[in-house]
Amino acid sequence: MKKKTKKRLKIAGIVLLAFFGLLAAIPLFLEAKIEPILKRSVNASINGNFDFGAARLSLIRSFPNVQVSLEDASITTLEPFAGDTLIAASKLELVMGLGELFKSEGEAIELRELRITGADLRLVSNSDEQVNYLIAKIDTAETESEPFTLSLQEYAIIDSRVSYVDLASRMAFLLEDIQHSGSGDLTLEQSELDTHTQGLISFGIEGVNYLDRNEVELDALLGIDLTTDTYTFQQSKGRINQMPLEVNGSVALIPEGQELDLRLSTPNSDFKNLLALVPQAYAGNLDGVTTSGEFTLEGTLKGINSEERIPDFELRMLADKAAFKYPELPMGVEEIAFDATLSNSSGQVEQTSLQLPFARFTLGGDRFEMRMDASELGGNPKVNAALKGVLDLANLARAYPMENTHGMRGKLRADVQTAFNWNAISARRYSETRSSGNLDLQDFTYASGALPSALQLQSARLRFDPQQAVLESLQGTLGQSDFKANGNLRNYIGYLLSDGTLLGQLNLESNRFVVADFQPPAAEEAETEAETFELPANLDISTGVKAETLVYDNLEMKQVNGTLRLKDQSLQLTNLQSNTLDGVLALSGAISAPGGKPRFDLDLGIEGFRIAQTLETIELFESLAPVASLLEGKFNTKLRLSGALNEDFSPDLTTLAGKAVAEVLSSGLSGKKGAVVSALGSRLDFFNAENLNLKGLKTVLAFENGLVAVEPFSFTYQDIKVNVTGGHTFDQRLDYTATFEVPAKYLGKEVNALLAEMDDPDLAAVAVPVVARIGGQYTNPEVSTDLKAAATDLTKRLVEIKKQRLIDGGKDKARKLLGDLVGQRKDSTADSTRTIQGGLRDLLKGVKGPGSGAGTGTEKPVDSTQTNSQANKPLEEKAKNILGGLLGRKKDTARSVKDSVKQ
Repeated sequence: MKKKTKKRLKIAGIVLLAFFGLLAAIPLFLEAKIEPILKRSVNASINGNFDFGAARLSLIRSFPNVQVSLEDASITTLEPFAGDTLIAASKLELVMGLGELFKSEGEAIELRELRITGADLRLVSNSDEQVNYLIAKIDTAETESEPFTLSLQEYAIIDSRVSYVDLASRMAFLLEDIQHSGSGDLTLEQSELDTHTQGLISFGIEGVNYLDRNEVELDALLGIDLTTDTYTFQQSKGRINQMPLEVNGSVALIPEGQELDLRLSTPNSDFKNLLALVPQAYAGNLDGVTTSGEFTLEGTLKGINSEERIPDFELRMLADKAAFKYPELPMGVEEIAFDATLSNSSGQVEQTSLQLPFARFTLGGDRFEMRMDASELGGNPKVNAALKGVLDLANLARAYPMENTHGMRGKLRADVQTAFNWNAISARRYSETRSSGNLDLQDFTYASGALPSALQLQSARLRFDPQQAVLESLQGTLGQSDFKANGNLRNYIGYLLSDGTLLGQLNLESNRFVVADFQPPAAEEAETEAETFELPANLDISTGVKAETLVYDNLEMKQVNGTLRLKDQSLQLTNLQSNTLDGVLALSGAISAPGGKPRFDLDLGIEGFRIAQTLETIELFESLAPVASLLEGKFNTKLRLSGALNEDFSPDLTTLAGKAVAEVLSSGLSGKKGAVVSALGSRLDFFNAENLNLKGLKTVLAFENGLVAVEPFSFTYQDIKVNVTGGHTFDQRLDYTATFEVPAKYLGKEVNALLAEMDDPDLAAVAVPVVARIGGQYTNPEVSTDLKAAATDLTKRLVEIKKQRLIDGGKDKARKLLGDLVGQRKDSTADSTRTIQGGLRDLLKGVKGPGSGAGTGTEKPVDSTQTNSQANKPLEEKAKNILGGLLGRKKDTARSVKDSVKQ
């Protein structure tokens, strides 16, 4: 008996194992079949394209039914929305009987359960009122069947969103973070469906958001009558934010569209229901809030909804003798009353109207009230509104939970009326509008983390008329700055209510204006992305500026006047003049912020600036002309400058580009004997910096990408002409060539005696080019000269001239020899000029180092007397004597001359 039992159990185990193995193996064979079945069935019934990434089939999870899972399913539409996605879902789960997989083409597939996860349904009505969601194929053949029939027992929509955009009326609706489920027997002709829905709802028209991610929840028991296609709300309770709602009525599907008969109401008249309508982020926690008075909300939606009309609707909110107070705040809002009705009984969306005959409240003894009548909201809105009252701004935070008030206080008085229609505003027919009244603000204070100090307005008064808003007065302080302003603003209604441009003409005056007072404090180091800088759009405001003193960084400017214009997201400066640094500054140009990165493009005219003060005050000039620190006196310049601005609005030197023309008006040495001058003086005994006079010197600079190129310029040192070419980098690495045209008289007694023997004035006046190359850093220069070669060449030529004279007495030969000498050396100078730009770029690239070639100050010039030294021994001795005269006898301990000096 036991053996038979064991045998039976063993057979049963094998059967069960085979059965479950079969359940696991069958899907592997059917998965290949389910994909074409589903795609063929759906695509045959829609004007669009249904597709999915992968199909998975299981017989175990929903046994005895089969579960089909589709991943990345989507439907895309055809013209006029070709290629647009109507719906996409990350996962679609269908539960059906196993026999459904074996139905032939054209037979409907019966679904028993449906779960959709991560769906995104995008409904659109374009400007021609064509919709993207009517994709079902219309076929009059009675034999055709739908791709699916619903025998659902339950369904769910998880983590999904539905959006609707009507481009013609500029209306948008969004329901996101949807969690929806339903259960019931939909196989019956009459049944009940128990549903639960929650999500976040947003709704707006013409750019105005009436709901913005408000929480919504609805538990509804729906009665379904499939014989009449009627759906009735039997027990339906929900909420918007924290406000409870009840929904009753029915929706019937008819050939023209839908016939609606719905009613919406609050279950009681507690005024707290109104506060609950405000998003919790703004209303705060309502626990403990005391309220009094009544609030009611009632709505009806009745009629046919079709392509030709909308159903009649009315939504009314009414409050009377109401008040509320938060437990943690010292004050409450009292005497609240309003009556607002949104309605449409025409069937046309354009005729929607909003009536607000009164709305008022009292806060801290101050009364504030308004009224509004707006019609044709869906077409050409016509508005008639008024605002009147007094409000102590400090009391707002004392009665209502508000963040970022930053100690705001002040007294606001308003008495404003306006009447306009939208078409007149759009066409700028301001004569058809009626606006009047005043806004007054007294003793206003606002402290914000965006500003280093509190903004204080002693007074501000704005007067309205149909054409403009007149700023009659504005007086205030911020930090060390004071300011007064007046002027006018035009097209203010179009700017406030649409995308119109605000036009204006203002005047701004100040006794002392410190730019740093209006800049945000330096951000603390954090791992947050830097905020981008943007100038406001849709503005065209011109401001005349006058300031007794304006302080920018450490530059103090007096008698500032000019014009600023904010237009097209660019701040334009026109003829902004001031007295500073004992001179006059004129400034024009623009500041903009393409891509959120501020840039400037400016023209500066400078007359009579003191050199030393300029270098100490403005870092830019020290980078452009470091050698100017050796000079004292004044200068003029015209400067074209462009580049990027740092976060503190100082120039980013690495991005600068431009050109400068500078003139030294009067100059001597400042007493700072710089390293470059010292190096030249030690190499050239005929050069004494104390005798240097650069008055009238003019130079032209061009700079870009951190490199300053100086156009060749000349000056005279006593009776020596000096030609300079080259440039430097903003970090003061030098690459210059200075050519001194040295008269023979500076070359020693022997040269002068030799010239006297020749008795030729032309020979006595000859000047020999001596080239000095200046490299290295400005504070540690590397200077080299070809002085030795120049002196040796001159000696050779003079001796040769004397020899030729002994032979034929020819002066022409003498002039030719000396002319060749001067010409050859000038050619050498020209060669160095042609290569200077390449040298500057090499400096930036860091390709040159000590001893690597021209411009570094380490190379040794070729000595032309080293050839044929034995044949010219007497000549070499003569040259040494002449060199002694050139280099100076006073240095007896150092007869030989170094080619470079490094300090």
